[in-house]
Amino acid sequence: MNTLRYFAKLESDPIRGDRFEDSDEIHQPSNVRHLRITDNKSGKVITFGPEAIAGPVLIGLGKRPVCNVFCMFSITGRINVPLVDQRAFEFGDSFVVILNTQEFINRVRAAADRSGFRCSYGLVEYYDETSYSGDTGPFRKSDRFAYQREFRFLIEPGSRQPIKLVVGSLEDLTTPLYPLAEINRIVEFGSPNGEGCDCE
Repeated sequence: MNTLRYFAKLESDPIRGDRFEDSDEIHQPSNVRHLRITDNKSGKVITFGPEAIAGPVLIGLGKRPVCNVFCMFSITGRINVPLVDQRAFEFGDSFVVILNTQEFINRVRAAADRSGFRCSYGLVEYYDETSYSGDTGPFRKSDRFAYQREFRFLIEPGSRQPIKLVVGSLEDLTTPLYPLAEINRIVEFGSPNGEGCDCE
C-alpha cells in the first residue's frame, strides 16, 4: 500500500500518476476571486485574478495524516463491453475475481486492526476536473481516471514507505489466477438483477 503522495509525484506513469492525489480541495479559476501569494523572506505580496490562473488550483490543507492506499478494479452494475478498458491492462499481467467481497473487506479490516491501523474503504467518486470545485480527498479523483473504476482501502496513520498487510490465504474467496489480457473474454458480468460475476 503506497501513499497518496507517491501517486501524486509519479509523473512518469500516466496510468498511475495523478498530481491531484493528496489534495484536499480543487478550485476552478472562475470560482476564485483572487489568489494572494506572500514571499516569506521579502514580505512582497502578489495578487492574481482568475484571468491569470491557467488551470485548477489544488489545495492541500495538511489536515490528514499520511495514509496508504490499496486500489482495485470494481464492478458495481452492468458495464458496456468491453468490461475492462484497454488502458487498464498496463496495471499488470494477471487477475483474480473476488467472489465474496464482504468477507474480503472483513479480512482486510481485521489485518489492518491487528497492525494498529484505522481502515476505511469505498468506491472512488469521479469528478470533472474542468468544472468541479470542492472537496477532493482520497476517495475522489478526476474523471480522466473513471475507466479504472477504483475501489480503495485506505489505512491511517500510514507510513511514507509502502505498507504490507497480511490477510492470509484468499483461495476460498477468489477465482484462479488468469491472464489479464484475457479478462474481457473470460469474465462475463451481469445477472438479471445486475449483480454477480460468472467466470467461464
